Amino acid sequence: MPMSEGIIFELQFFFSSFLLGVMMTIAYDGIRIFRRIFPHGGVIVAIEDLAYWLTCGVCIFRMLYVKNSGAIRGFAIAAVVLGMLVYLQLSKIIKKAVKKLHSWVKRGIID
Repeated sequence: MPMSEGIIFELQFFFSSFLLGVMMTIAYDGIRIFRRIFPHGGVIVAIEDLAYWLTCGVCIFRMLYVKNSGAIRGFAIAAVVLGMLVYLQLSKIIKKAVKKLHSWVKRGIID
């Protein structure tokens, strides 16, 4: 039995929202990496954060406007947040694995 077009649209909309959350968090990780490489003061960090969140707000608004005729849907916002949380959890696991790999390689080179 095929799914109705409405259900397929809602699933695609949810998945798009989820991916937007993942992409927003990846972008913030990029900003954090940039900050570690080039440290700077609190005022610049605040300006960067403000620009980041304004950009995220525009991206969410645009996604809602283009994909859903501008109607704010609670599940879309929830999907964005869920995408952010899933990415954060996966990135923690990946960071731990990379640190372990780095220490194994470092021990192998030094020994």
